[in-house]
Amino acid sequence: MSRFFVLCLSLAAALCAGPLHADNLSLLDATRRVLDKNPQITLSSALQEAAEGRVTQAGVLPNPEVNYLLEDFAGDTNRSAGSATTTYSLSQRFSVSGKRSARRSVAGEERTLTALEAQIERLRLIRVTRDRYIDALAATERQSATEQNLVLAQQLRDAVAARVTAGKVSPIELSRANVALAGARRTARQAAQENQLARRQLASLWGESQLEASLVDTLTLPNALSVQPDTLDTSPYLKQAQVRIQREQAAVSLAEAQRLPDFTLSAGMKREAVTREQSVLVGVSVPIPLFDRNQGAVRSARAELTAAEAGLDLARQQLQRQRDQLLVQREVGYQEALQLRDEVLRTASEALEATREGYRAGKFSLIDLLDAQRSLIESQGAYLSARISYHKSDAALDELLGHSLISGNTL
Repeated sequence: MSRFFVLCLSLAAALCAGPLHADNLSLLDATRRVLDKNPQITLSSALQEAAEGRVTQAGVLPNPEVNYLLEDFAGDTNRSAGSATTTYSLSQRFSVSGKRSARRSVAGEERTLTALEAQIERLRLIRVTRDRYIDALAATERQSATEQNLVLAQQLRDAVAARVTAGKVSPIELSRANVALAGARRTARQAAQENQLARRQLASLWGESQLEASLVDTLTLPNALSVQPDTLDTSPYLKQAQVRIQREQAAVSLAEAQRLPDFTLSAGMKREAVTREQSVLVGVSVPIPLFDRNQGAVRSARAELTAAEAGLDLARQQLQRQRDQLLVQREVGYQEALQLRDEVLRTASEALEATREGYRAGKFSLIDLLDAQRSLIESQGAYLSARISYHKSDAALDELLGHSLISGNTL
């Protein structure tokens, strides 16, 4: 019995201790969850498997045909089927040299395109995960800031109420303080709702409706901007356009090879109805390319090749513009965040503290204090927005250039 009571006491102590702490979730952990559980990964894998099947099928030879023919029975001959002329033959269709390899080349390039599309989808998921992780971090930070502002607004309201009671200020200032407090409460409530929504949107990427884990990474700034390559050679989007040209080139070769028709060889045995003599049959069948010389397919393939070549030039121009734009956005966000952190926030904090002290001493009005507090809040919001812009631009740039490595404990 004593062991039973000990077990009960241990269980009661565990229940009184409250729920276990939620797990910590880093950006790398979130990315792994997405890549393991997001249905887009399964879809991409299935498409790659389908492309492998098409490559295999492109190299398969056509099946031979078995033919059986009965002649000279029934009708005016009055012969039974057992007395008819019978022919047994085996036929095999052969392609002109080059067709089979051309089909395999087309299927191989399509397989490469499918693999690149899977890589692009993987990079997109990584970028989307980073974006939603950034949004969740920003929402958490925004909620924390609004809660701190709510505390300050409550303290300010209490201080103003005390001054009104002492007859040092007009009751109108208490009304203003109450309005500021109500606005702080509304902002804090809205920030809490947005934080919950951002966490749900992050968890939805791996199929969950809630996120109980705590986010451990932070929206910090690096000491310096990383140097990006001047070329777009690593971009999977550029590689995709290049492989499209290779696929269309293979399609042109296949269309030109298909101008020459396939031929069929056959061999068999024939037994005559009357004499019952048997003889060997050997034949060849070749279509005459009189009307269909595959001219439409050749024309179409060549036009598709021209379009793919133009698409490569267009893709290079678009990617260069996107890269330049993202580099500018990243630079602007980074520099703005540095200036706000090192200059504006410190100045705004010092101004608020000086105004608060001056208000207590009767040197400043409540409006001055509220303006100083509002200036600090706006500076904090601008600092957060600048960091979000920097990190999201960096994530989009990594996606564009095909960078998928995530390291360290910060974004």
